Amino acid sequence: MGQIRIGVYDSDAGYTERFCQYMNGTAEDMEFVPLEDKEGLEALLASREAAAVLVPEEEKEEYPPFIGEIHVGYFTDRQEEEAGEVFRYQSRRNIRAAVEKLMKLEDTSIRLLAFVGAGPGVGCSAAASAYARYLAAGEKRVLYINMNSLGDDTCIFRGGNQKDFGYLLAELKKGTAPATLLPSMLNRDSGGVYFFDNERIPLELMDAEEEQAAEFFRWLIDSGDYRYIIIDSSFSVNHVLAAACKAAERIFLTGDGTTASNHILGRIWELFAASEGNLQKKTSILYNRFSRQYGKYFENPDAPAAGCLELLAPAGAAQTVEELEKQEVLQGLMR
Repeated sequence: MGQIRIGVYDSDAGYTERFCQYMNGTAEDMEFVPLEDKEGLEALLASREAAAVLVPEEEKEEYPPFIGEIHVGYFTDRQEEEAGEVFRYQSRRNIRAAVEKLMKLEDTSIRLLAFVGAGPGVGCSAAASAYARYLAAGEKRVLYINMNSLGDDTCIFRGGNQKDFGYLLAELKKGTAPATLLPSMLNRDSGGVYFFDNERIPLELMDAEEEQAAEFFRWLIDSGDYRYIIIDSSFSVNHVLAAACKAAERIFLTGDGTTASNHILGRIWELFAASEGNLQKKTSILYNRFSRQYGKYFENPDAPAAGCLELLAPAGAAQTVEELEKQEVLQGLMR
């Protein structure tokens, strides 16, 4: 087994270099890699070629404790280390011990991610479904919720349960507790993904109140039953999608690079800027080329790109999702 790579970043590049030389002074099973700037840090995270990275504690807001499978530790000037912290000024042996403790921490966070399409046919459902299956294959407990306002009779997650997402919204409006509803409503895909049926048009979206929807998403997160909650919806103006976007840790606006798609992405981006809490801060653009030969990215320097799903041969929905699962872009979405 090779050395465990630990990326090290500090705003003082000289300190970073000295720290790594100090830690690499003896032949050990850890390799400390100096990162001169944030570009180097981002490149290492994107490549996923490190088991952990160490950054100053001032960077906690930008770099959470786990980025994908990578552990993130925080340099501190305090001797009283909390979980995930590494006191700068101590012996090599004690720093190694702190890093070993960091590597033993488990990611127990609950993540709600929203895939929002610029319109029908841009590949939003395919990307969301593929990501849900990818996570489930990694032994993550995943709940997929299709909230397309016209239903989705082509969705690969189909279970024939009459108690679908529209039924859930209607029952929530009556005041029924979610904990009593879900056991009889959920289906489980052969790949391990839990889901609601959504073949019919869920007219209940028109009447649902944002407060009720927000309470439901809070309950889903607080219950801890699912590590990942994947929301899939073409963009529409309704309270349920608004509540889902506000509850989401990340939002992936999905388009296919066509003029119409990019125009709609632009309008959504403007709307997100004016939204409560500024949804732009947690939004990035996911491009899905699908079987389209031509198109271009949405031109806005302030809109970060999550990546581009590459061209696929024409195929059915299930086959397309299986191929998308294999693409590295999806595997690195949370970084």
